Amino acid sequence: MKKILITLLIIILLLFALPQFSILAQAPYITQSPNRYGEFVVTQDAYEPIQDIRSFENQLTFSNPRDIFVDHLDYLYVLDSGNRRVVIFDENHLYLTHFGADLLVRPTGIFVRNNKIYIADYGTPEDVTSGRIHIYLFNRELNQVNLLDSFQRPASPVLEINQFIYRPQKIAVDYNETMYVVSEGSYNGILMINSENRFLSFFAPNRVQGTLLDRVIQVLYGNNERAQLTKKIPPAPSNVFLDDSGYVFTVTQTTITGSRGDTLKKVNNGGLNFFPDNMFTASDFTSIAVGQVDNVYAITRSGFIYEYDREGNLMFVFAGSSQGQDRIGLFQNASAIAVNSQNYIIVADEVSNNIHIFKPTAFANVVHEALGLYNQGKYVESQSLWEEVLRYNALFDLAHEGIGLSYLMQGQYKEALNKFEIANAQEEYSLAYWEVRNDWLMSNAGFYMVGIIILYLGLVVIKKVDTNDVVFKPTKKLINHMGKYRFVQEISFMTHFIKNPADAVYEVKTHKRVSFYSGLIYALGLVVLYILHLLFTGFLFTPIILERADFLEELLKILAPFITFVFANYLISSLMEGEGTFKAIFINTCGALIPVYLILPILIILSNVLTYNEQFIYQFGLTIMIGWSAVLVFFIIKDTHNYTIKETIYNLIMTILMMVVMIILVIMVYMMMMQVVEFVADLFKEVIINA
Repeated sequence: MKKILITLLIIILLLFALPQFSILAQAPYITQSPNRYGEFVVTQDAYEPIQDIRSFENQLTFSNPRDIFVDHLDYLYVLDSGNRRVVIFDENHLYLTHFGADLLVRPTGIFVRNNKIYIADYGTPEDVTSGRIHIYLFNRELNQVNLLDSFQRPASPVLEINQFIYRPQKIAVDYNETMYVVSEGSYNGILMINSENRFLSFFAPNRVQGTLLDRVIQVLYGNNERAQLTKKIPPAPSNVFLDDSGYVFTVTQTTITGSRGDTLKKVNNGGLNFFPDNMFTASDFTSIAVGQVDNVYAITRSGFIYEYDREGNLMFVFAGSSQGQDRIGLFQNASAIAVNSQNYIIVADEVSNNIHIFKPTAFANVVHEALGLYNQGKYVESQSLWEEVLRYNALFDLAHEGIGLSYLMQGQYKEALNKFEIANAQEEYSLAYWEVRNDWLMSNAGFYMVGIIILYLGLVVIKKVDTNDVVFKPTKKLINHMGKYRFVQEISFMTHFIKNPADAVYEVKTHKRVSFYSGLIYALGLVVLYILHLLFTGFLFTPIILERADFLEELLKILAPFITFVFANYLISSLMEGEGTFKAIFINTCGALIPVYLILPILIILSNVLTYNEQFIYQFGLTIMIGWSAVLVFFIIKDTHNYTIKETIYNLIMTILMMVVMIILVIMVYMMMMQVVEFVADLFKEVIINA
């Protein structure tokens, strides 16, 4: 018995003596980042959920927490809307006090500035005049909160004339204590109200994008008041945030296309948005916050957290919907997000009635440290940190860009080019290429200029001395011999479409100067030239990411419009008594594209030596090529069918409409065929299974 007791005692002592380990559960979600192709790929976890707050003093609980805020001392303010109160926690998330139940009606937004707590109170649904902005003063030493002011709708002729209904939903306040108030349905933008409750102006309204149909209607109707036209109203902002740098961040819930849009904006005092219009975004963002290195956090209603750098480049997407499971780090209906000085993320869930807290991982901490130096322009100092980031994730584009900038600052331009190309950072690539090109010109320009002069003088001397034409005679003989072949004659005839398009059209129609097969080979040459354009256009001007290009799709981009135009024009011209045959339309349309043969090869070469400082040269050449071809198409169609100018314009309009109809028909036939194939496949599977 003694041995047993001694053994148990030793085991108990060992258990108490062993160090205590805290076991962290794996995050119940994956973290993703976009790659250079715009695809989301799984990366290392950037944040891990560590805590949720469900109750506080004497088991009090939250009810519908609609908003949260973290001040400069990391105090946490929770707008417990269902209980009509604000709950304050210290920097360690320990309960301090709560207030507001005696005054608040339907609080929806909170902001803290200079120990003043600003609360946007929606008011009662029945009373449209009950919206208020309440201002409280928080005395930290006494742990007391006192009411300072309560403002209703500011008196303003602008608001009164429009019978503006004041329904405050969210609020932000700058250093001058100017309030930026989001009011329900305010499509004119955010209300700017000074500290004395005087309306200043509307700020940062969303734009409305008109369609082609809207512009046509505007041209047709003009200012006709009797015209019953649908008024385009921009979506109203749904949330607002102010950081210490003075930028105003707005959130708008509206539809987007392909995970890209402008539902998040970073606006300066002049109303200029510094975020891209097509940044990675979501349609159901509810809240936004700014971190310590100007990184921006936004959360969707479904619980996905997006983190961006200060330029709006997406870095991480994580968390998500709980799908009915009560798990820390997942949400049923995320309503607000805030960030403290340690980049801990705090999120309120208004359905689960709790507050989730996320801690950055070592990976995120390295990214933030590197990003802080990057934002300060300390590219060389940040290089080692970005290299450490790449050890976590070798496909992190921002790290490649940061290292490339470090190389650029150190004069290692070729290494910088490689990094910028990996990151698809074309602006920075242009800067590095400018330096590489300058170095090459300084080293080799003189040599090549001397070589060109010597070559030119040599040709002049040979031409003067070679009186019997011995040197050039074999070349001329070969050219004359090749010119006897009909195919060569027909292909070379295509140049007449530039010299005299009317005569060229007449020769094709009347004397059959170009066969259908020669025209087909000419068109095939255009396709080959387009492929060369895709393959060899410089990185700064390439229209696609080559390694991800679908060449069948790219070929359809050039073949489908060309073939559809020829068929559509033939059909329309047949109805309009045009004189051109299908063969003549095909060959003459090929002839109208001769500027592509002349200009595109030059543009391909120029694209490999130009930077963005000279991109106007490339754009000018492209414009000339397209415009020249368009003019030739017009006059060639006119002469092919012997139309007047008016008839030609009408013919081309009808041709475009017919092209649209043909494309729709092809899509419909394709979809029907796919349904038939799917039906036959399902029927075959069912027979096999039943057999």
